[in-house]
Amino acid sequence: MKGAKRLPPIGARIIKSAVSVALCMLIYFVRTLLPVGNGIPFYSALAALWCLQPYSATSKNNAGQRSIGTFIGAAFGLVFIVMLKGSGLTKQIAVYLLASAVIIPVIYLTVLLDKRNASFFSCVVFLSIALTHSFDSDPYLFVFNRVLDTFIGIGVGLAVNNFHLPIKHDSDTLFVSGIDSVLIPDDSNSVQYSKVELNRLIRLGVKFTISTIHTPAVVMSLMKGVELRLPVIVMDGAALYDIKQKEYIEAEYLPADISEKAEEIIAQNGSHCFVNVMYDSTLLIFYGEFTNPAEKELFDSFKHSPYRNYIRSSFRRHDANERILYLTVLETAERAKVLKDKLTVQLGGQVRVTVTESGFDGYEYVRVYSPLASKHEMLKKLKAHTGIEKTVTFGSIKGEYDVYIGDGGGNTTVKKLKKLYRDDVYH
Repeated sequence: MKGAKRLPPIGARIIKSAVSVALCMLIYFVRTLLPVGNGIPFYSALAALWCLQPYSATSKNNAGQRSIGTFIGAAFGLVFIVMLKGSGLTKQIAVYLLASAVIIPVIYLTVLLDKRNASFFSCVVFLSIALTHSFDSDPYLFVFNRVLDTFIGIGVGLAVNNFHLPIKHDSDTLFVSGIDSVLIPDDSNSVQYSKVELNRLIRLGVKFTISTIHTPAVVMSLMKGVELRLPVIVMDGAALYDIKQKEYIEAEYLPADISEKAEEIIAQNGSHCFVNVMYDSTLLIFYGEFTNPAEKELFDSFKHSPYRNYIRSSFRRHDANERILYLTVLETAERAKVLKDKLTVQLGGQVRVTVTESGFDGYEYVRVYSPLASKHEMLKKLKAHTGIEKTVTFGSIKGEYDVYIGDGGGNTTVKKLKKLYRDDVYH
């Protein structure tokens, strides 16, 4: 039975939204004390909320859209009022139908200016003027205040969104994290929060990357939306992969003759194995006849992935120059343990054999690597590649990582990362 889902936390954006609205109300109160029109705080609050986004670049882009839309809508609103005053048109239904027709040039102008994203705001501002204030005694003052309201909101939104307390940043440390139960929590409700916060830290300059048992294909899927900039340690330390360039930088290969012996032992056990071979900079996965339904399900799940290339074993080259990263067997838990013991006894220190959970009920992965392939050794190569000597690792196994994550991961990991990366000068 699954445990109750935890409620997601109240994030910074929610708090900033409330603060922004409150500031807009305070500014409105101050404006009521001035001897000029005081506007409508509702429009300021809307503009502020629109500008509050997870990332600064998105916030500025939204502010630009809102500004352009406001100018265009206000300009058409002003022209519309002048037309009404000049024509003497006062019948309400006629004014409303005319305003509907003016929507066409309003949107068309945003198209001509290549500002299509601002068309909605242009229409909103125009209609707020044309439909509600055309018959006011002084509609021109409303147009002025409508524009001013929007820009007050934009200013408040940008200021609150980009506000940070003075902090010191640790840009000399390489932070390395696992994925399962570390970054991706057992309770997936807070995944999006974690990814947004991670991106903020990466954009600020944190040196952050991943070390995982997964292939680049799975990393791409699990970390979709995270702007990883540094190479990641994949396949349990068998390779170092550059996500931006989509290429392998480092790899530890299983010698072809040792792989052949391991494959014979696997076959004698009545099992089938996937052979992961590097050709040039492309990873090919050779497979034969499946011996259980879990293998077929695995194959069907990933055969169309752009990061996995499955090929029938009959096309395999089988020569001494093959660069084999590792072998994968998907077997029942009982058979997996027996196979691991056979491989360990017969091949000894010539291989590193691991057994891990598979996600398929009742089945486990048995993987065979070069004894030199490990996360620890690949981390040394990553440090040499980045030129960063100091590292902090995050993981869910006690005693194996600098920072232990024992509550399922996700928000906790990101918060601990932020605490290590940001040394608040007030604390």
